[in-house]
Amino acid sequence: MSDDFSVFWRNNERASALFYDLLARAERGAYDDDFLAQLAAYREAEPTSERADIFAAKYLLHHGDAENAAVCAERAYRKRPVNYEVWLLLADLYARLNRPIDALIMQGYAYGLYGAPQFSFHLDEDQLREGLGRLSIALGMGKGAPLTKVRAVIREQGLQFSTDLFIGEPLPLTMPPHYSRFWAASYTDYYLSDQGIMLDHNRHTDAFSTYGYRAASFQLQQAEEVRGPSEIQIPAETTAIVPIAGTSHLQKLTITNAGASHPLYLGKWAFSLFRLEGSAHITPADDRPYAIGTPIPLEHSPARRKLVLNILVDGLSWGVIRTCFAECMPNTARFFARGTIFDQHFSVSEFTYPSLPTIETGRYPAHTQVFNENDSHELPLDIKTLSESMADLGYYTAAPLGAADCIYSGAMRGYRTLNAEPWTLPSADMAERTIRQIEAFNETDQFLYLHTTDVHPWNPKGFKFYPATETHLPLTQRVFEVDENVTSVHLAQLPVYQDHFWRSLSCVDRHLGYLFSYIEAHFDERDILVSLYSDHGNSVFTMPVNGSVDVIAENATHAVWMMRGAGVPEGHIVSELTSTADLYPTLGTLCTFPVADDIDGNLPAVFGGKERDAVYSMSMFPGQTYKLAVRTHDHALRLETLEKVDEDGTVDFADARVGIYPRGHELDENHVVDSAELRAFFCPRARDFVREIANNGEFWPSMRAARPKWFSGQP
Repeated sequence: MSDDFSVFWRNNERASALFYDLLARAERGAYDDDFLAQLAAYREAEPTSERADIFAAKYLLHHGDAENAAVCAERAYRKRPVNYEVWLLLADLYARLNRPIDALIMQGYAYGLYGAPQFSFHLDEDQLREGLGRLSIALGMGKGAPLTKVRAVIREQGLQFSTDLFIGEPLPLTMPPHYSRFWAASYTDYYLSDQGIMLDHNRHTDAFSTYGYRAASFQLQQAEEVRGPSEIQIPAETTAIVPIAGTSHLQKLTITNAGASHPLYLGKWAFSLFRLEGSAHITPADDRPYAIGTPIPLEHSPARRKLVLNILVDGLSWGVIRTCFAECMPNTARFFARGTIFDQHFSVSEFTYPSLPTIETGRYPAHTQVFNENDSHELPLDIKTLSESMADLGYYTAAPLGAADCIYSGAMRGYRTLNAEPWTLPSADMAERTIRQIEAFNETDQFLYLHTTDVHPWNPKGFKFYPATETHLPLTQRVFEVDENVTSVHLAQLPVYQDHFWRSLSCVDRHLGYLFSYIEAHFDERDILVSLYSDHGNSVFTMPVNGSVDVIAENATHAVWMMRGAGVPEGHIVSELTSTADLYPTLGTLCTFPVADDIDGNLPAVFGGKERDAVYSMSMFPGQTYKLAVRTHDHALRLETLEKVDEDGTVDFADARVGIYPRGHELDENHVVDSAELRAFFCPRARDFVREIANNGEFWPSMRAARPKWFSGQP
């Protein structure tokens, strides 16, 4: 029978029946030949399901083959790394295979998200620091590095949790080969030790963990922590910059370089930069630890540009500003008039946490599996990030101002230096820090990442609006009741939010103008590549639908992307459809780093690629319904599930609501269009997009039971 797409999704009933049969057998411990036969049938019916690998691992474990069981369980983890059943299985297997730290990480994921089971582990003395550090990250959220929800410590009473952060120590994260871990320090422009001393005083207080962290600034530097004398290896006749940080106020070292010795006085948890000619020897005054950053060679290459600059303006909607761009952002419009502007650019996600890894890897959240901000698993090392790729080309990779999001996930692991802010990212600081960075390292080729949140909307309870917004709006528009739990993507279309946006946008443009003027004065066009983009749009310009904010509406996902520099056509406004996943392959082509064949990003036609026929925006937020928009130039398919997304990102698409609308009239039932031709175009694309997160109505009872408010009455 031909598919007329009148029903968007039909679950595989045979596969579902096999799943529940296997589940019942597993609960009885009936791991016999009949179980194997059913498993073979299930794998044939659902060849890509991680649930088959989970059952296979359970079977092998029951029969004492922990090693091969782990192979199956790890295959399931690769596809579904935010899954309670997988975590419990791997925790058991790793303990049996004498991998106690890996077992503890899996226990931490499970306990952090579900509050169970209780911990059971044994670490040798030399494993404690690493194991407890890994556990601290596993227990917490995926954003906010170097902050933690809690730090795990061993005291007389056993395992305890304390309010704390990572500071003056390496972050216990998995790094690529030949990369040092990030060493967490404070960021300072003036007195070296002041911030470190204040952090040390406040780190265990509720006041800091609840409020004070927002004002903290951190610098994460790839560095090695050492005690005692050390050697800094730099090739002969090479000049390099070396960051060095202390762990106490005015910590004294003696450095010998180029035949002369000099005293150094370091700050507590703050990096200072030193210019060295060839290798150097350090002699400390005592045995207190200190950190030596990865040396930064000072050299240019004709194969590289002198400056590749990525600027993320968080929450800037092109749909809102496109008709007044030259008036509301004159400095930015003037700068990119000599480049290419993408007029139909859409974000894949509606908020930063899943969107940033998409930009940094060229992969949708279904493939990064970074979507649940209450989870902190790491991207596999074979997923090459943008910063890693640029570092491989020889660029000094740094973020003069960046969010603390997505550091724990590994999406930012290729940056040698990350100045991370847990909350606000002012454009004034962004511009000035960037110019200082460019000046400091003008003898080498730099890849810089910037992030500002000036135009991002925030819940107004306790928030300071732009001063001119507060002084110019009447009380009737300035003051109102608000639920402090409403997230930014659900903020309503109110004058105070919109006024704050426009005034903050002028502020952003003013500071970008300062930065752009500096770049134009100091670089030739052939030596730069500048990209300005946003990670999502803005909800406060979105019309409500049936009383609710449409989180993937056009203004909420119609994002900004513009480029200028060597290899970028000049004076183009491009109408082809583009996605936030497309920046990665575009930089790969322009900067000449290899791009994997299996990414989701597409090279735009303007750079020699092929035009997309559709772009995808979706909301994959646990505890809420899954929402999808598939857009062409003229129409949009909109989908919403009846069921909520589970913690692992899966959802049942049976009975999902689907409609096709003209662009500009999405979710307006007075404008719904339905034709065999449109269904034949949109439905296969939408099905392919959601297939990897479709659960076929197959649920793990332990996960459903833990979320009764989401899945009331389900197994």
